[in-house]
Amino acid sequence: MHLGSLIKQKSYERIVALLRRHPFVFLKDAALFLLLAAIPVGIYYALRSQAPDLLAGPVSAPLLGLLASTYALGIWVFFFTQFVDYYLDAWILTNDRIVNVEQQGLFSRTVSELDLYKIQDVTSEVHGAIPTLFNYGNVHIQTAGEEKRFVFEQVPNPHEIRKQIMDLVDEDRKHHSQAAT
Repeated sequence: MHLGSLIKQKSYERIVALLRRHPFVFLKDAALFLLLAAIPVGIYYALRSQAPDLLAGPVSAPLLGLLASTYALGIWVFFFTQFVDYYLDAWILTNDRIVNVEQQGLFSRTVSELDLYKIQDVTSEVHGAIPTLFNYGNVHIQTAGEEKRFVFEQVPNPHEIRKQIMDLVDEDRKHHSQAAT
């Protein structure tokens, strides 16, 4: 994803971090994909040993091939949709704002921004054994604005990201207070 197409950087703005969900989150979807892909192979071997005539029949063989192809296409669409959602969900952290890019399905994307000086509270959370082991979790950002809460979902090192955001908020507030005087 090219950042220039998503945000127009201000002259003084620098990108501090580009955050995506932890890769392990996608690996769970990939494992499900592999499991679903193995089902037709198992059915084929079961039919080959139990009903070989079904695989060689003039009507049943093409029909089974059509069903297997439709099933395979369905799983590929599922896999591709999951990958697009994983890869295109991103959070861009700059020294002035946070940009939230949320992919919803294949053809819908929401981009929202939050100025750092509007942030009131940042909370990080890690729940469960696997997220604790792989060190990923959620970072909640609370503001007083219309969008009350930004959530970085399943990002690596959530506690470090929380600290980094709070440091940037302090720095940005100092900049705004100096600019006001």
